[in-house]
Amino acid sequence: MISFDFTSWLASIALMLPAFLVALSFHEFFHALAATALGDPTPRQHGRLTLNPLAHVDFLGLFFLLLFKIGWAKPVPFDHRNFKYPRLGAVITAFAGPFANFLMALFVFYLLKYLPFHLMSKAVALSFIQIFHAIAYVNIMLGVFNILPIPPLDGSHIIIAFMADKYPNVVDWLYKYSLFILLFLFLLPATRNIFVALIAFAHHFLKMLVV
Repeated sequence: MISFDFTSWLASIALMLPAFLVALSFHEFFHALAATALGDPTPRQHGRLTLNPLAHVDFLGLFFLLLFKIGWAKPVPFDHRNFKYPRLGAVITAFAGPFANFLMALFVFYLLKYLPFHLMSKAVALSFIQIFHAIAYVNIMLGVFNILPIPPLDGSHIIIAFMADKYPNVVDWLYKYSLFILLFLFLLPATRNIFVALIAFAHHFLKMLVV
């Protein structure tokens, strides 16, 4: 018989939800910032050049976060035709989000290593450590998830940049069935475990960079 500890689940959500809102805000803001810096006004026109999480929340992604600890935000719109080099600009804009998440996780690992937790009370220090670990995990999860080459995730812009002209039918097929592909990946234990392993690898690698 499977038991469900509602108190533990609620405590987990209390840590994960704020961490997710912080992570997605930085993720989407960096998308908007990169596109704007490269000459595209679209993110600003859609109100996405902000750190306000309410501008970026995707409620299906939030639902998946609460159930599976894997979630996503609402994609930032941009028009690659406004870039001087459209393909390169689209790829830079797309990967600015995951870059922001990995950078945030790295910053949190530095805080975990160098903040004087021993000067705090045990309860306060434990609370900060739990919060920082949650922020690091969610940022790494969001970064790894978004580099997957599946529309509308950030990694799909690599496929679009290099395949849209030669293989438009493949790109159209990916967009048409992307939701089903994502559901298949994360509802199937084998593929979900691979994704969890990728998160663990990225977590270990970034933590190793803190010296």
